[in-house]
Parts: sequence; C-alpha cells; structure tokens
Amino acid sequence: MSINPVKGTHDIYGYDAKVFDEIEGSFEEIATLYGYSKIQVPVLEHTELFDRGTGEGSDVVRKEMYTFYDKGGRSLTLRPEITAGIARSVLSNKLYVGDLPLKFFYYGPAFRYERPQAGRYREFNTFGVEAIGNDSMLLDVETILLAYTSLAYLGFKDLTLKVNTLGDKEGRKKFNEALRDYFSSHIEKMCDDCKERLKLNPLRILDCKVAEDQEIAKGAPKLSDFISEEAKDRYQQTVDLLEAFGIEVEEDPNLVRGLDYYSGLVFEIHARDESGQKLGALVGGGHYDNLLSSLGGPDLPGVGFGVGIERIASVYKANNAEVAPSIDVYLIALGERTKIPGFALTTDIRNLGYSCEMSLGGGKLPAQFKKAQRRGARVIAIFGEDELDGRSITLKDQESLTEKKVSIDDLEEALAEMLDGTCGCGCHHEHEEGHCCHHEEEKEENGQGHCCCLHHHEE
Repeated sequence: MSINPVKGTHDIYGYDAKVFDEIEGSFEEIATLYGYSKIQVPVLEHTELFDRGTGEGSDVVRKEMYTFYDKGGRSLTLRPEITAGIARSVLSNKLYVGDLPLKFFYYGPAFRYERPQAGRYREFNTFGVEAIGNDSMLLDVETILLAYTSLAYLGFKDLTLKVNTLGDKEGRKKFNEALRDYFSSHIEKMCDDCKERLKLNPLRILDCKVAEDQEIAKGAPKLSDFISEEAKDRYQQTVDLLEAFGIEVEEDPNLVRGLDYYSGLVFEIHARDESGQKLGALVGGGHYDNLLSSLGGPDLPGVGFGVGIERIASVYKANNAEVAPSIDVYLIALGERTKIPGFALTTDIRNLGYSCEMSLGGGKLPAQFKKAQRRGARVIAIFGEDELDGRSITLKDQESLTEKKVSIDDLEEALAEMLDGTCGCGCHHEHEEGHCCHHEEEKEENGQGHCCCLHHHEE
C-alpha cells in the first residue's frame, strides 16, 4: 500500500515550484528595496510563546495549533504564524539594542489544524514583513505600500485596500467591556465558539462566521464610539496619505483580523480578476503595540503583514499561462562512445554557469529532440561520434532557429553568444556583422552607439 501525503499538506514541484519562486522572489525584491533584511526563526517554539503572544482568545490558539510534548516533557508547538517567533527572536537576541526600527522579511512554512480547501492547507507557506521599534504613522503607510507594490509587481491590477482601526489600549478596554455587557444577554443563543470568546476576548465575537450570530452582532456597540480623538486623527492621516499615493481605500468597521496582538490600524488587500470577480483577501496585517511587552520585553510597537503563498499562487496561476521549467542547454550524446565524454562536457557547461542536462536514456534523435523541447531547452547540443572524433559540438539555438558546429575549444564563447547576448569578450552590445574577438582594450563606438571590436576573426 502506498503512503499518501498527510491530509492538508501538498508537494510542490514543476510549474508550482516555479510559481512559488516567482512570488517569494518578487516580495523579497520589493522588501529589499524598502530596506528590509531576511530573518529566519525556528519552526518549533515553546507553546507559551503563542499563548502569550498570539493570544489565547484567538481561534488559532484555541483550536488550530499543532501542540505536543517532547521527550523531556516540554510543551512545543509547530508555529501557526511567524510574527510571534520574530518578536521572541528580537527579545532573545536583544536586537532592540541599537538603531530602530528593525525591519525584517521572512518566508517559510506554518501549521494550522483547519479544514483544507482550495488554496488553504494545514501546512502552508507564508511571506511577511515586520518593522519593530518605531511608532510613526509613516511606518504603517510604508508597510501597506510595500504589500501593495509587491502585488502590483506580480501583475495584480484591480486591488482594494480595506482598513480599520482598533484604537488605543484604553479605548479597546472600554469597548471590550461594552461588548461583554451586550453579548452576555444574547450568549445563550449563540454558538459554542462565541461563548468561549466572551470569556477570553469579546472582540473576537465580531469575527464569527455563523449567520445567526452575525445578526446579533449588528446590534453590538461600535468601536468608533470608544476610539480616542488622537487615535482617530492618526487613522485619518494614514487613510489620507494612502489615498494621496493613489491607493483605493475602503474603510471597513467590521475588520478586526484574527490575532489578538493587533492594535490601531489593521488592513487587508483584496483583488478582482479581469472579469471583475472578487478574489478575496490576498494580504493581511496591521499595527501592534503590546506584543513584545506581553512576552516580557520592552514596550516596543510594530507593524507588519503576511501573505499565504498557496493563496497567492492559486490566483496567480489562474491568470497566467503555464510556463514549463526551462534549462539553458540540453546535450544529446549519440552513440556509446560519446556517453562519458558527453557527461564530461555537461559538467564543463555547468561549471561555466549554465544549467545543463544530458540525455541518459538514448533513443532516436527526433524523440530526444522532443524531450529537450519539453524541458524548455534554450540550446540543444548534439554530440555524436563525428563530433567526438573532430573535437566539435553542434549547437541549435531554439530561439533564433539557427545551427552551427563549433570547436570544443570555442564552446564557452559560442554559448555566451547564444545565451548571454555576448560573444565571449565581455561586451553585451550588438557587434558589427556578428564578429568579435577577445581584445577588450580595442573597442570603439560605431555610428549606431554599439561597441564593436576592431580585430575581427573569421566565422
């Protein structure tokens, strides 16, 4: 009997792996432009970290964590999210001693025991950023711009930013008390989760997805009635500045996010496809004031966001044509005598910095050509017994559909011309009549602004 993947997990390979790399690479590229650097924290943490940091009132902590005792009797948890782990790292390593804010990006797996569905898994991959140690409203705006720009860079066009404010600490405390008083008179008619939320954090009831409970919640006190004027002014300045940057902002008073450490600004970025159909939230995040202090550290604020790579990938693939994984060179060795020398050539090509595969199974030339094309080879190299005896190799450029036989000694130069747009002399411009040589010091500008070498050799 075969062993299947654990429910809620999946293998990532082929086109999916290429899409994952594209998404993570794009987010990392933009984050780097914004001055963020990479941080990597453990997948395993002490359970107490999430109880105290993420919040025991959240569904994540109450119902979705993978928690177990190790052989030493310690309660450990596979991280359900990564922000708490980064906060712990900042404290463990005393990273807050120095210039602030700290600006990190991260990506890696997280784990939640929830019902698997399209684009949602129990083991999922996430990318995010955290900026810790500065309370400027501009840092909130910068974080949102980073997320928005990253999605636009990936080709998402119809984006809407949903925002809300959870106010300051004192305002949230009064609001929670008002919610507790209101829901106490209705709680017997509500779901079991809401009964538990009432004890731990009444604010979480507003995030309930049960239709009957949502109707009851419509009559609850409004957060806006408890927000201080200072918090309102900060929120409005944030919205105004985001709109000044051309971002479509939709204020959503019911947006609270699912983790207890959020305070002040919370946000989601939603998208639509080309037909206008809603695709839901692709990014979520917000500001937090008390996360580090709840873990025993200094009272430092932070702001960040997270994206589920699987979620982004499912939307990305639906709106982009599938591209097969590609390689630079596919070498076809014809005849038994060419196998070992062909393998040596494959190694040489890789050492030049080009991806290269060699046909190992043999077969007729047309079948091997089709295999090379399925692998997306940019150049197909044919190495038969005639080439072996003549110390040459035949190169077929699959873009220009040209073919030439070159000496093994000239292979590096020929591949550079085909794959890099150079001719082996280090010049990355067009060359007069396709000729070039290795005399880099003897170049001049021609009439078209292209550099050409003065010492031409025969083709």
